[in-house]
Amino acid sequence: MPTAPAPAAVAASAEAARFADQLERSFRGGAWQGPSVTEALAGVSAAAALRRPIAGGHNIRELVFHLNFWLDAARRRIEGEAVDGSVPEADWTREKEGKGTNEATWKTALAELGESHRRLHATVLALDAERFDQPVAGSDPTLRGLLLGILQHNAYHTGQIALLAKSALPGTPGSASAS
Repeated sequence: MPTAPAPAAVAASAEAARFADQLERSFRGGAWQGPSVTEALAGVSAAAALRRPIAGGHNIRELVFHLNFWLDAARRRIEGEAVDGSVPEADWTREKEGKGTNEATWKTALAELGESHRRLHATVLALDAERFDQPVAGSDPTLRGLLLGILQHNAYHTGQIALLAKSALPGTPGSASAS
């Protein structure tokens, strides 16, 4: 007869499930603060992703690459790799490759972002309770801090994407199609 899991194992599963749920909400929908990453990106064309309505600011394409870098970096750090993101070129380099300049490559960039989220989500779901208070190489003091930071990071950049996407709507002052 199977025995019931130990209380710590149940707590581990519960905490991992809570973080995984919050990651999913921030990425796919149901986030309390507003649109998720994918909701903010819905309907954004490659041309709109390249628009730079604020001189010196990032465009949507760059933000997608940045989010992708950090979702993947978080997973890699959880798996024990020391990922250095302190140099700006470390997480903004992919925008220089020209990816996302047409619809096919833009869709590929979005698919890669989705895959990075999926892999992080799966990694988080597999975590044991004792891991949440352990240090993470190159990150916040603990795994819990890293995951809270990723959730905040998703929310912050999703807000930027939502505003940039809204600025690309026809008739919006400053948009390419406004008279």
